[in-house]
Amino acid sequence: MEYSTNDIAAARITQYLSYMYTMLATFWTYDYVCSLHEEWKFLLQSRWSKVKALYIIARYVPFVLITADVYLNFTPNENPSKCQIMIIIYSGFCQISVTCSECISSSSTTHTYF
Repeated sequence: MEYSTNDIAAARITQYLSYMYTMLATFWTYDYVCSLHEEWKFLLQSRWSKVKALYIIARYVPFVLITADVYLNFTPNENPSKCQIMIIIYSGFCQISVTCSECISSSSTTHTYF
């Protein structure tokens, strides 16, 4: 069986993306592990508010996103409906993360100027 140049190019891009997602997951996990003690100490000592809840969601939802990226890239999936469900779940978590980040941004701007 011979492969076309398009097949080889697609395989290279997939391999490159897999390396990138693995690198991102490694560095992100390292960053979280290095700052986890100080972050939890600060979060547990400060009072609970909406902004704090949004921060926690915005801070930890990317773990789900990176896990989904790695899963989608490293797990061969022949079932299109399962792949579509994973993409919908991934998109939902992206929306949650972006919404929380934007709410934090607008909340801190409001409190800074008023």
